[in-house]
Amino acid sequence: MTTTLTVDKAGRVVIPKPIREKMHLQEGSRLRVELVGDRLELTHEPSEVQLERRGRRRVIVGWEGFDAAQAVHDAREDHMERLAVVRRET
Repeated sequence: MTTTLTVDKAGRVVIPKPIREKMHLQEGSRLRVELVGDRLELTHEPSEVQLERRGRRRVIVGWEGFDAAQAVHDAREDHMERLAVVRRET
């Protein structure tokens, strides 16, 4: 997914909603910015998730709005897309 962003007077950019949703970004999400050559790379630094014991089970507890099942589903889809690209190239 590629898009062009515009920097405002205060140096801010708005990340488009489809990208925010795919990356599970919400208000207060932390991003690391890194200068790589002549590019800026943003990396999502998710809040810490914890493993808690609830009864006899251990469950992942994330930030408000965190959906572990959706995150696993999205990661699988991304992985399958990358595999499909590699297969087409060979």
